[in-house]
Amino acid sequence: MRVKQKPVNFMIEKDILEKIDEESTVKLLQKLIQTVSTNPPGEEITLATWVADFLEKSGLDVELLPFDGKRANVVARIKSLGEKNGLIFSAHFDTAPVGKIPWKFDPFSGTIYNNKIYGRGAADMKGGMAAMLKAAEVLSKSGIELKGDLILALTSGETSNCIGAKKLIEQKNISDAGAMLVSEPTGLNVYIAEKGALWVRAKAFGKTAHGSMPQYGKNAIMTMAEFLTKLKKIDFKTRPHPLLGKPTLTVGTINGGVAINLIPDVCEAEIDIRLLPEQDQNEALSKLKRVGGRRIQLEVIDFKKPVETDPKDPFVKIAVDSVASIIGKRLKPHGVSYFTDGTIIANSLNIPMVIIGPADTAMTHQPNEYVEIPKLIDAAKIFCLIALRTLS
Repeated sequence: MRVKQKPVNFMIEKDILEKIDEESTVKLLQKLIQTVSTNPPGEEITLATWVADFLEKSGLDVELLPFDGKRANVVARIKSLGEKNGLIFSAHFDTAPVGKIPWKFDPFSGTIYNNKIYGRGAADMKGGMAAMLKAAEVLSKSGIELKGDLILALTSGETSNCIGAKKLIEQKNISDAGAMLVSEPTGLNVYIAEKGALWVRAKAFGKTAHGSMPQYGKNAIMTMAEFLTKLKKIDFKTRPHPLLGKPTLTVGTINGGVAINLIPDVCEAEIDIRLLPEQDQNEALSKLKRVGGRRIQLEVIDFKKPVETDPKDPFVKIAVDSVASIIGKRLKPHGVSYFTDGTIIANSLNIPMVIIGPADTAMTHQPNEYVEIPKLIDAAKIFCLIALRTLS
């Protein structure tokens, strides 16, 4: 027998928001931070299992979806009347490694200092996940009537190749969604576009020789250095995007040589190109090939398509209005250079995507990573309003 649920109005919104308390939300984030899920090595299943249990106890229908041994996704739903397409809350379990620079606090402690929570993932993106988990818990326990499912799509492996998101699309676990909200760091700003990421491996080949007789060899490192220097002059011949600016090209890794006294016969470099929605990845790759010529071999490591939501889409208005309801200021939507699971999910399902998260964008992958507690609480409230106003 179906329990009679409450329709949504202003007073119900107010009542629900009052149930988002600071103490339990902070403890929730601390638990996420204290459960290590760095990628590499990519062993997120412990955290995924805990989150699945939390959501089940909160009254959601939950699927724990293990893959690749020690990884897992979680799909959880607040079931609805089924009259509308669902709304995805998107977050990922994995974080960047800690790095070698000493931290002010233990990076897996979730230390509270000066009204901030410190720890690896506090910003990217366990802060956003905690706010979404809290919003889902409150909405589920409120008994509110929704016309579409609220779907939590929580993934592993986002920070490298979005493998968890690809698994969800392959398994069709979330194909009934009509919009997607991502809680990556934005400082509560509203982002509606993200650049694409074209990752390319370049190889230069030479010939070994003794270091004292370089005339008998061919130095692959020097060949690579010449190629990388020329990359600075590449002109993608695109106009700046109104939300994303210009495309970028950076060299992330380089490796070559085995000994100081041996002319290297192989050198590899990995190149990260961030593309605008109107750019074609094959054309960008062709520009690299023309610069490298026959001396450089190029291989595409991965390509993540850009995402762009129409600023006039009704879901964007709901997001902007919801942020304004909480922070008292109406923000203009912007774009961001990083990629999210939206590159897989929003593009595959052809649905609008909005990114809103509590932490500042600049905190991503930083030592002494933190999220401000007031913004964490505001994010949970914003997420509640977006869900209510999208699904009611």
